[in-house]
Amino acid sequence: MENKPERKYYIDNLRWACILLLIPFHAAMAWNSWGEGNYVWIQGNRFLSSFILLISPWYMPLMFVIAGISARMAMKRRTYKEFTGERIRKLFLPLAAGLLTIAPIMSYVGDCYNNGYSGNFFSHYFTYFTKITTLNGYDGGFTPAHLWFLLYLFIISMVGLGITALQKKFLPNANFSKTGMAVILLMALTLPVANLLLDIGGKSVGYFLVLYLLGYYLLAEDAVIDRIARYKAVLASLALGFSILCAYFYVWMPEPIEVLWKSALFLSCWFGILALLGVGKKYFNQNNRVTRYLSSCSFSIYLFHFVWVIAIQYYTLRYISNTAVLFLISVIGGFLLTLITCEIAVHIKKIWNIIILKNKHSKSPIPEGRGDIS
Repeated sequence: MENKPERKYYIDNLRWACILLLIPFHAAMAWNSWGEGNYVWIQGNRFLSSFILLISPWYMPLMFVIAGISARMAMKRRTYKEFTGERIRKLFLPLAAGLLTIAPIMSYVGDCYNNGYSGNFFSHYFTYFTKITTLNGYDGGFTPAHLWFLLYLFIISMVGLGITALQKKFLPNANFSKTGMAVILLMALTLPVANLLLDIGGKSVGYFLVLYLLGYYLLAEDAVIDRIARYKAVLASLALGFSILCAYFYVWMPEPIEVLWKSALFLSCWFGILALLGVGKKYFNQNNRVTRYLSSCSFSIYLFHFVWVIAIQYYTLRYISNTAVLFLISVIGGFLLTLITCEIAVHIKKIWNIIILKNKHSKSPIPEGRGDIS
């Protein structure tokens, strides 16, 4: 096994930044102008819809790229068995817990808002597990909600592990550190092809698998990132330009032309990923109290934020009708209540760990000088 590599703090910082973006993104979805269902859908608003289209092409794809980079780093100090066990603990078990706790709440709010359901949450709990429809939960049926990311990432991680095992057996010397910028840019062409594979409800397993593998094999190479960082300003300009075009083609054109907005979307996705990695390597490779805190609670923020956003929108909509005010309240309130929830979860975990340690110590004598819990 290789020596433990130096931690790439900019990867951690990009991860929590993307997760924080989910709060305004999911808040804005209540005003999407293309009629997509939501747990709470108020009315179409082109400006908030444009915001969605400015960030949506790249922020979730970047999460899968980061996951691939992180897996590459993890596999330098873990066996296949250890990596699999870690994925089960960090992805599959939280997914299962979320399907039993978080997703039912969201499905309940969706049923109340969209269908006028008047029963209580506990009576709806049975409906959640027995009503199988489109899996989006907007109609009160079963849904993975935003936890689809954990499901996809778990599946993709296991598939990626198999691909890695085959690569090490048949191409043990494969190395992509010398990949030139022209080839890196042309990788954008793989995205529309991959997007056709295993598309489930508009979310393609093939698309995210390719991004994960590009992260693992290509963008985990320091030499590649250094190469990209030299062109960060150009890449950022291209990403912004294609994001604006994507928003214009999809939101503002009277009749969106699919080939135009999809082309802009894929180019915005890839250039956005490259630009953010380049900018991140240069400016976000920080390790301080704030970044450590946000990194430590980013997973919990991901789990809890959406519940608070739709709960705030559902209960405040009856008192506030102004779009800007309601959007700001749902974003700020969702952020604050999510952080409070994360803190409560941390303290519950600490208490649980203390109980476990006390039970363990009560069964065997504590060696002298080893009684403190750190």
